Amino acid sequence: MKDEQPPSKDELKEMVAKFNEPLQMLYVRSRYDAFFNERYPTGSTIQNPREDWTFDFETHMTRAEEEELRSLCWPLATNFVIDMLVGIDNLLDKDEGDLDAMVEDLLQLATSYDGAMTDAKLALVQDRFESWHGDAGSAIREGYSDHLTRSTQTHSAMANALANAAQLDSLIMMKVRHHLDGLVRAAGTAIDNGPAGSSLDFEPIIGWLTFIGILVSTPGGPAVPAAVGWVGSTIKTILSELPLEQADEPTMDSSDPDELRDQVLAAFDQVAEVVKADREKLAGELVTFFEEVAALIGSADAAESSRVIPNPNGVEGITL
Repeated sequence: MKDEQPPSKDELKEMVAKFNEPLQMLYVRSRYDAFFNERYPTGSTIQNPREDWTFDFETHMTRAEEEELRSLCWPLATNFVIDMLVGIDNLLDKDEGDLDAMVEDLLQLATSYDGAMTDAKLALVQDRFESWHGDAGSAIREGYSDHLTRSTQTHSAMANALANAAQLDSLIMMKVRHHLDGLVRAAGTAIDNGPAGSSLDFEPIIGWLTFIGILVSTPGGPAVPAAVGWVGSTIKTILSELPLEQADEPTMDSSDPDELRDQVLAAFDQVAEVVKADREKLAGELVTFFEEVAALIGSADAAESSRVIPNPNGVEGITL
């Protein structure tokens, strides 16, 4: 297995674009016997092979007939390729760079909250509320200023939780690219092993990814993203609380192009199911976290309810 990042979306599409010509020949060979027998039920009278064949084998047909057969097979191969390109677009539906930028912004936000807890300005605000005399001062201290530090900690926790989710989703995208790399290579190997012969010369299929994630390392607190790199020659289980879904290696070995297309599309569906399960698990963790935070708002205890400012509405509708 290569010790590098899996191919990008554009690189995967470039790999698939190479399938068109080999697939045309695979379809030609799969359709040739029926096409020939329909036109020459008693055998061909064309005896002398040409030097400039239309295909990579002698058909004993006229050039016009060969071009007709090619015209029948061209859209089949093209649609096969288009199906794969659409599958790649549908699965790689988020930009890892955008997600990583969101992670950085959220971590900076969390850091700013952490800084506020030690900043003299926060202490100054609390001191000024301490000097507010009378019932109004007592009420504002009991319901708000006495709990500013805890409230700020909650905001930091919320920002870290969202950063964690964004980084996990970015890693899900990297996982999908790895799956698609294996899928494309397996399809290419099946095409090369068919009767049309080898033409793609892809490297052997790399391992099928099972786990990738991040370390969760804040005792009693929200998940905090750790720096994660590509794990190289062996995929290691590097997360402690939210393992991503496993996927079985797909079967793509038919020499018949119609059956191979069905196998390839089934593999795309399999990856889509794994991505859905990963995201549902991630969304579930987020919903649970924010439901717990939202529950504090309705608490009669000011020390709890004032921890969340403002109210994080809409937790039931989280969509990743």
